[in-house]
Amino acid sequence: MLEMLWSGLLTCLSPINVLALVISVALGIVVGALPGFGAAIGMIIILPLTYTMDHSTALIALSGVYVGCEYGGSISSILLNTPGTSAAMVTAFDGYPMARKGKARDALLISNIASFSGGMMSALAMLLFMPLLAPFVIKFGAAELFLLAAVGLFLVGSISAKDPLKGIVSAALGVFTTCIGVDAYVGNPRFTFGSIDLMGGIPFIPVMLGTFSLPSMLNMVLAPTCGVQEQIAFEKAGFRDNVSAFFRLFHMMFSKMKMLLVRSGLIGVGVGIVPGVGASVATMLAYSSAKRYSRHPEEFGKGAEEGIVASECSNNGLVGGAFIPVLALGIPGSPAAAVFMAAIFMHGMAPGPNFLANEGPVVYMVIMALFLCAVVQMLLGLFTIGSLANILRIPSDKLFPGVIVICAIGAYVVRGLNLDIWIFVLFGIATYFLIRLGFNPGAYALGVILGPVVERSMLEALSLARAKGALVYFMNRPVAQGMLVLIALYVIYRVYKRVRNGKAAQARGASGEIPRLLEGMRGADLISGVIMLPVIGALASMLVDYPEKTAMFPAIVLGLLALLMAAIILKAVFMPAKYAGMTEAPFSCINWKGIGMHAALLIAYVLCIKYIGFYVSSATLVFILCTVLKNDLKSRDLFWNVVFTLVFVAVCYVIFSLGFSVNTPRGILF
Repeated sequence: MLEMLWSGLLTCLSPINVLALVISVALGIVVGALPGFGAAIGMIIILPLTYTMDHSTALIALSGVYVGCEYGGSISSILLNTPGTSAAMVTAFDGYPMARKGKARDALLISNIASFSGGMMSALAMLLFMPLLAPFVIKFGAAELFLLAAVGLFLVGSISAKDPLKGIVSAALGVFTTCIGVDAYVGNPRFTFGSIDLMGGIPFIPVMLGTFSLPSMLNMVLAPTCGVQEQIAFEKAGFRDNVSAFFRLFHMMFSKMKMLLVRSGLIGVGVGIVPGVGASVATMLAYSSAKRYSRHPEEFGKGAEEGIVASECSNNGLVGGAFIPVLALGIPGSPAAAVFMAAIFMHGMAPGPNFLANEGPVVYMVIMALFLCAVVQMLLGLFTIGSLANILRIPSDKLFPGVIVICAIGAYVVRGLNLDIWIFVLFGIATYFLIRLGFNPGAYALGVILGPVVERSMLEALSLARAKGALVYFMNRPVAQGMLVLIALYVIYRVYKRVRNGKAAQARGASGEIPRLLEGMRGADLISGVIMLPVIGALASMLVDYPEKTAMFPAIVLGLLALLMAAIILKAVFMPAKYAGMTEAPFSCINWKGIGMHAALLIAYVLCIKYIGFYVSSATLVFILCTVLKNDLKSRDLFWNVVFTLVFVAVCYVIFSLGFSVNTPRGILF
């Protein structure tokens, strides 16, 4: 083993492999920061370039892109509240609020250090536990996957401190979104309303971009009337100051957050080895665990350092975990792992149970590459932090249209459908209002991610239980039994804590004025519940036309939604003390003229894309928004707006269409 480790290290340190490692990690960081791309797309971009490479260089390059992407997603999450990857969605919960407090530099450095820690832990886990963990993966069947995904949804209450009930409603709405289109188990269409484009369902990437990016951009440009900070600040500092801050935070994290780093990294590794679960579950579990054990749980969602550490450490810990089933079993657990496995096949090797014995030097070379990738990622993150600050120095009248265009590309690139750009815009506008009603976009996005996993595993488990007998099937699943026991203990603990906290709050007494029935948030909850219940009933009535297995899962979700909305109505009517201090109406500060104008421009933009092409429409949108959003517009500003528009669109064309070979919608002009 030591000999193969040494050989793997020497292979990684050859000049060509060091160059490949540095370039691939840097490319991964850039791709990860781009909304909607992610690790799988980044690896696909460079996969054709690895055809003629030596197998060691190819696998090192792909590993570098994977590591870089998982870290890069946090950059746009922290600075723009626009997650570059699905895993970075959880980083935005505390990263963006921390940046808005004037601590953007610290947030980026914490993310960088936590990503480094998670990467090192994932490589160490591969080194020590791969022969032991691989057989455990085989024991995960439909029942275990269902329970694991259900636990991820169950934990949404912990990220909705203001109103756990609305957090669960948000997650249930996300799960229902996945019921649109052809169901994954039988193949029958549902809720498509006759649209062929909806047969493929609602993809996650456009939804994620809409629920996170667009509302934060609208808040930024409408800030003067909504009491929101217009644009986050990044204090000026030289490289020496950045290095000093890096070592200060490094010492703080490894002296005060050792257990959090270890726990979050192990969660990432553990979830990574389970095929089909994904990074979002790992980050959500790590985040919930960090909040549960924190001395200051009330700070989560408001800029807690622990929230960033947990999320970034776990999503980078997942990289090594995802490689374990690929190398040890030949089972890819994620799209990025599938691309990595394809590269192994492409170079004449067959991953599986005998891969460690037959290709031991290759396995240990990959492990050493992950160690080195983590180091390179940390150094690149430190050296480029000054450049990242330039994003925040871009004026809002330039930043807003630029982010919208890049997000539109990210939404379109997944399936190549104009519908996905519509989804990005419409979901973004709707989320802008739902956030003000107290619903949780993070919980909604988590529901969209886990919905297909929950449905497939639940129906498969039910089919197996019917065939074998429910008792026999369950008795043969010791892992599922253990998970149920842990879930039951956790539920008992949460109920006990909830009751105890409720009694303490009641003893202290409610503070603040209690609004009347139709005032403030109380009235908004009552009205939204009354509106939602008939909509849920109308959707449920459509299920009678679907086969049993096609209708079963959406029926459960809609039933749960109906119960939750009824609970919100009952709370608004009979528990007025819950709304103490919430007398201000949720939409009282909205600039209706501003939001109407921006919504109209965005809708017109999507309509124009279909007819005159993406780049011409984008140039028109950028120029109009630059002009409309500019304060004290002068004649010379029009000239510079034209220059900015042409340069920005040209750069987008070079990077995306020529560099990444991304197809964009074409129209009459271009």
